[in-house]
Amino acid sequence: MIRTVCGEGRRLEYILIRSQRRDVLLQALPEGKTRVYAPSYMHLRDVDALVRSRMDELTQMHAALEHQLAENRLRHPVKSGSRICVEGRALLLELSAGPRVELELDGEICRLLLPDPQNEEQVRAAIRQTLSRRALVRIRERLDCFAPRIGVEFGRVTVRDQRSRWGSCSAKGNLNFNWKLIMAPPQVLDYVVIHELCHRIEFNHSPRFWSLVERQMPEYEDWKKWLKRHGSELGV
Repeated sequence: MIRTVCGEGRRLEYILIRSQRRDVLLQALPEGKTRVYAPSYMHLRDVDALVRSRMDELTQMHAALEHQLAENRLRHPVKSGSRICVEGRALLLELSAGPRVELELDGEICRLLLPDPQNEEQVRAAIRQTLSRRALVRIRERLDCFAPRIGVEFGRVTVRDQRSRWGSCSAKGNLNFNWKLIMAPPQVLDYVVIHELCHRIEFNHSPRFWSLVERQMPEYEDWKKWLKRHGSELGV
């Protein structure tokens, strides 16, 4: 649902998502977009009033996000000759014009075809799109490998573009993963897959849960630490 509020000479449009949560969460999204999560019982006028009262805070949140995105662009260049990680390997990025978006790995070369290789934002979007598809394929393969070993089943599998979460498991067994995992070493992806599958038995982070993870991956702590240390380096 799209809502609009006005205050102090400013106009703010935001995406409202109603849920069973107890509080209100504001999120600054790229391109100046704002998302608001609010309890389903909360009146629309009250949500509008709260958003209006926090317009200054949202302005600061968007400024901080733009600063972070600018830093990410500097840290992750996407022109021909740049390096891009795919499954833990730093490959040479080669951009070419083509009628549709395609990604091809050829030895140490990551060849990306897209309609306008000179448009940096299109290049970044094409990388996210193609690597997300690759991530979903690889994640499904690893789920099919580990689920029988752990003795669990799972529901829907999705891959998303998230800033910090690497995976999640719902009470219904639906699994969600961060596309950036395809850039990490394969063992990192395996760790996150195992982690989420073990939540099908233990929906917590108790000693029993970690024991289940360790049974499938004795060295899981090494890859857990790798992700904590290097996770911010993944992405475009």
